[in-house]
Amino acid sequence: MPFADGVQVVGVDGDDTLWLCQDGFDAAEASLARLAGDGFAAELEAVSRRNLRLYGYGVKAWTLNCLEAAGPDLQEQVLAHGRALLAAPVELLPGAAEALDALAAAHRVVLVTKGDLVDQRRKLAASGLADRFDHVEIVADKDVPAYQELLRFLGCPAERFLMVGNSEVSDVAPVLAAGGWAVHVPHTTTWALERAAPTEHPRRVQVASLGQVPALLQGGLEG
Repeated sequence: MPFADGVQVVGVDGDDTLWLCQDGFDAAEASLARLAGDGFAAELEAVSRRNLRLYGYGVKAWTLNCLEAAGPDLQEQVLAHGRALLAAPVELLPGAAEALDALAAAHRVVLVTKGDLVDQRRKLAASGLADRFDHVEIVADKDVPAYQELLRFLGCPAERFLMVGNSEVSDVAPVLAAGGWAVHVPHTTTWALERAAPTEHPRRVQVASLGQVPALLQGGLEG
């Protein structure tokens, strides 16, 4: 029997599942660390955790956190990196478009992404993938209430919903808690606040790439 047999709606994450994201932050942080010193990375992580409820996610939140972590002497450099991230081209991960097309052959496919509304809309438009989704949901955070609200809107029971993404924290754990299914697709780099030990659960599997998900749901790939 295929994994998640009976699932009707497949949610797909955007950042680092469909297109590159964290790689840009990593490069910007490495550049700032060379100027700010060895303690910058640890300070930025601490500041980001402290401010998460106030600033949320995305480039603008990152910029504010970097301004606090790096100090006033690097204000111009931080702002320059923030502007560059907001204007960066969108680079799709290999096979993203093809995977969405294959999923759509048997499921409703929705984009479920979080962060700054303006930037997420920009990335979606630049990705060329917008017309492949039945619905687009951009949320402030991916927690259990956010998924439950989405499922109510879609009219989809939790047991008929599956989420695909690179984050155990945002794409796996809350979906399982809400009663849905989850496929973890690791990316080469993950933000510190999105890292967590893999969740052992019968409704969760991990695959090497997004391109493997359609075969998994059709029973042609072992979970």
